Amino acid sequence: MKPTLRFAVFVVVSLFCGVLVVNTLTDPMTGRSVPYRAVFTDVAGLQPGSEVTVAGVRVGTVTEVAARGGLAEVDFEVVAEQPVPATGLAVIRYADLTGARALALTPGQGGPPLAPGATIPVERTRPALDLTALLNGFKPLFDTLEPAQVNQLAGEIVAVFQGEGGTVSALLTRIVSLTDALASRDEVIGEVIDNLNSVLGTVQQRREDLRGLVDGLGRLAAETAASRQEIAAAIDSGSEVAGSLARLLDGLGPQLSRDVRSVQDVTSMLVRNQSQIDGAVQDMPAFLNALDRATSYGSWANVYLCNLGVAVDGVQADLGAGPHTEVCR
Repeated sequence: MKPTLRFAVFVVVSLFCGVLVVNTLTDPMTGRSVPYRAVFTDVAGLQPGSEVTVAGVRVGTVTEVAARGGLAEVDFEVVAEQPVPATGLAVIRYADLTGARALALTPGQGGPPLAPGATIPVERTRPALDLTALLNGFKPLFDTLEPAQVNQLAGEIVAVFQGEGGTVSALLTRIVSLTDALASRDEVIGEVIDNLNSVLGTVQQRREDLRGLVDGLGRLAAETAASRQEIAAAIDSGSEVAGSLARLLDGLGPQLSRDVRSVQDVTSMLVRNQSQIDGAVQDMPAFLNALDRATSYGSWANVYLCNLGVAVDGVQADLGAGPHTEVCR
């Protein structure tokens, strides 16, 4: 085969493969198409070449995206075989997990098809969902939940938007149950906030005292650090004193044991003679009164014979007759 023919075959095969790759990547629509236009408030992520779908099936392509009068106008084409209901909605949705967008047409309430070249007004269009704004809206809720609950809720949100499980109503039900759980603790949260306000108010009123306390603690720490050698020496001295006291107690051990035993003997004797001791204590006031009368005339004891009787061989003689002193009376 001649080199020229070989080159020609190579060029034809290369062109065929290139067209095949381009068609595979772009997936162009075949057959006649009908142009339409839709007006949106936001078309972030949508660009020329994005898909136009009906019930998830690709039926067209976005041809142009432009901003006019503060709104976004999207021109798109739909295959002629696919009617576009005049009452339907044009919604921008996520086409895949990479963030690409697609223009979805909903059937609406039926009715006659939209005329070719007609414009879908902004009242019947819906902009793309901003996941960042959505998740930021859940941030106050996430702040009050445990990490495991946040992960579960975020997983459910992602699953809903990926179409892998759950519905929006189920997701909202989960959110409502979580908010109900938080609402049931409203009184406790309110009490905690009130208590915190009270504590902060007290701290605010005593801020000067608190500042003085902190300053005093700082000075104490500084002086303690400066005197750490003296403190260490005092601790060592305390250890020596404790050792000396232990040695002293060891030396007093035998004598102290004998003294304790002697005290036990004395207390046992007192317990055995408790009745006699009680009688002596009861008679003590009378004895003290008599002793007081006997010693009331000086610092000595006076003895008076107020009555004297003598008996000799059966004969009784009483010598106590006559006047008596005041002591005898």
